[in-house]
Formats: sequence, structure tokens, C-alpha cells
Amino acid sequence: MSQTRGLPIGPPPREIPLQGMSGEGPFFRPARLSKTRRDKRSGLKRAFVLIQVGAAVGAAVVGTFLFTERFAIPNRFRIASIEVKGNHFLSEGEVRELLGPAMGESLVGANLEGLRSNLAASPWVFGAVVRRKLPDTLLVDITERFPIAFAETDQLYVMDASGELIDLLGPRTAGFDLPIIRGLGGVPIEVRRDRARRANVLLEDLGDLSGEISEISVDRSGDLMVVLRGDGSVLKLADPPYRKRVLSFLALRQKLRERCPDAEYFDLRFKDRIYAKPASRDEKADLSAEVLSLTPNTRE
Repeated sequence: MSQTRGLPIGPPPREIPLQGMSGEGPFFRPARLSKTRRDKRSGLKRAFVLIQVGAAVGAAVVGTFLFTERFAIPNRFRIASIEVKGNHFLSEGEVRELLGPAMGESLVGANLEGLRSNLAASPWVFGAVVRRKLPDTLLVDITERFPIAFAETDQLYVMDASGELIDLLGPRTAGFDLPIIRGLGGVPIEVRRDRARRANVLLEDLGDLSGEISEISVDRSGDLMVVLRGDGSVLKLADPPYRKRVLSFLALRQKLRERCPDAEYFDLRFKDRIYAKPASRDEKADLSAEVLSLTPNTRE
């Protein structure tokens, strides 16, 4: 290329790249690599932000739940009423007293098992079910023990069919029209329960005739000595069935008493036979003729 008056003539020379000025040089950052690193940093930032947001939302949810559980729900669902059913011998007030100070307490936080245990402390309670009824009611369903007789131990108790001593004879039980089961004092609980079971079998088998029974004694052999209401006749019985034998005696009671007025007891342990044990003699009188003379209308 020539020069005229100091100016270059001809096409401009091509630029010659300087050595070491390429994009791969040590003082220049490649555009592709720089963009990848920026993308990675942006992704990490977004993930970190999302984690922070999730943690904040989770903390808010947990805090709301704990606050509601601790303050809002208990303060809202307070026990305002108690509904009691199934009680016949215990009054509703006595049931409430057994439950303890439940009124005003949290319905949600109520210890139902503990309330059932409180009710079971009464010997009248055989079982109980306690339930919640939102928003403010406690439901109590009681199964009571059913008295079948007075048990003569060291004192006179009301007793159920299992031999459980329920309550002492007192204002609550004085109006009960029940037979007395004697001979239960000073015996092991297993013996008492067995004798109570035998007496209950007799009463259940007699049905409506059980109202004729005044006293029952169970001896070691299992035989029953039964005292009737009215004239105080004593019957000796063994194994069931009892109803037919007692019904036969009741149909002939007047004749039998006339024939053997000093009878200590009448033995009904044998089929179609009645023996009288006179108080003045050891032998028994066979009164079977009266039994066999029953008309169809007097048989069960």
C-alpha cells in the first residue's frame, strides 16, 4: 500500500488479531460458561426462597393448630349439660356426684375412661358408657346391679344374683320387698357367690311365685330350706325344677298343715311325693296320697 501526501492509498489493511486476545484467554470469561453459572445461582436462590416460604407457611399452620387446640376449642366446647339414663336406684344427683366436677370442663379434653372409673366406684353400678355430644353435652348410660334378695352376713345387705353385696339395709332399700338369704356370714366369697347363684336359680324358676318366699337358706350339700310367707311353712328343696313342686304344695298347703300341724318342714325333694318332718319325731310322714289326689286344675 502506497501513501500520497501522508494518506494511505488502497484498501484498508485487515485487522490482525493480537496474540492472546481470544475468548479463551486467561483474562476473558467465556460467555457460555458465565451464563450457566448465573443460571445455577438463580436456581439456588429460587429454591432457597421457596424453602423459606414453605417453612413460614408450615409454622403458621402449626401455630394456628396449637392455638386452636390450646385456647379456641377448649374454651368453646365446655360441658354445659349432663344427660343420665339407665339409673333406677341411683338418683341423677348421685350420678353427677360420682362423676366429679365435670360441669364447665372441656368436653374435648374430658377423660372418658376416668369418668367411667368414677362411676364404677359405686357398688350399684355394674357398667357405664360415657360419650361426648357436641357442642356441650356429656352422655352417661348406666347399667345398675339388680337386687334379688337381702343377704344376712354380719349385717343385712342388698345382694345381686352374682353374690355382690350392693348396699346396707337403709332408707334407700327399706322399701324393697325381697326374700332374705341366710347363712352367708363368715363364709368365703366363693361360697357366698355359689349360694347366691343357687338362690337366684330358685327365684327365677319360680317366677311370679317367688313372691311367696320369705327366707332362703342354702346348706353345705346345696339343699335349700325355703320359708313361705303367711303361715311360715318350711320347704326343703334340692335341684330344679322347683315351680311345679312348690305349686303342688301351695295347692295342698291347708290340708297338709291340718294333717301335720307340728311339721318342722315339708320335704319336696322327691318326685310326686311330699314328706313331712314332725318337730317331735325323727321319722318323716309320707303325705303322697294328698299329692296324688290333685285334680288337673291344680297342676301346673
